[in-house]
Amino acid sequence: MALEVEEDKIGGIGGSGIGGVTVDTWGGEKEEHSIKFKPEDMQARIEGKNCIITGANSGIGYATAEGLASRGATVYLVCRNKERGEAALSKIQTVTGNKNVHLEVCDISSISDIKSFASRFSSKDVPVHILVNNAGLLENKRIFTSEGHEINFAVNVLGTYTMTELMLPLMEKAAPDARVITVSSGGMYTAPLTEDLQFSSNKFNGVEQYARNKRIQVVLTEKWAELYKDRGIGFYSMHPGWADTPGVANSMPGFSNA
Repeated sequence: MALEVEEDKIGGIGGSGIGGVTVDTWGGEKEEHSIKFKPEDMQARIEGKNCIITGANSGIGYATAEGLASRGATVYLVCRNKERGEAALSKIQTVTGNKNVHLEVCDISSISDIKSFASRFSSKDVPVHILVNNAGLLENKRIFTSEGHEINFAVNVLGTYTMTELMLPLMEKAAPDARVITVSSGGMYTAPLTEDLQFSSNKFNGVEQYARNKRIQVVLTEKWAELYKDRGIGFYSMHPGWADTPGVANSMPGFSNA
């Protein structure tokens, strides 16, 4: 299976507009979600569904993984740190009683690492029903990865894009029940789209770069829905609300202490 990433898709999103905090796109259409869930829907059983969650060892990613596992899904935790991933894996299996929870070690800031993961995972030849692009970063200092990318952009945009593109063939196997869910943020409203993807033209601001990245995620979701509307895959982006996660505490201590 060839693993190719078309990087020009990212470069072509600079002029798009968006609307709504939470955007649901399927087959190129958009609509805003209800602000409430039906209680009966939250109790659904999903045995036989294969779910991949990035950044799954803590915060929103961990809660998502535990919730899916508690409903019977086969869950793959994609984590950068093996030890933390193993701790999360053990806890989820203990809490839920679901042994169909697995750890995949992958650094989402590295395109080459994501390609290696995708190659390994593709060899399983299992359909992917749900991909949750949860891994995110808000780094306040200008740091570049070994591949030369500003690290917030590398995780939030390039990592999300690469993971999604490389999982699409496996998600087609689960069509029409396949869904890509990208955890964006309402913080995107504070920054416009820009062609300066690596924040190279001004004094670096990690919070602003994060907001730019989150806006790009929403536009990517719309673009994917348009490009792949005939493949039976739903693309969703969402704002999770303000959550006191380890990432927030580390990157925005003032907010965490408020």
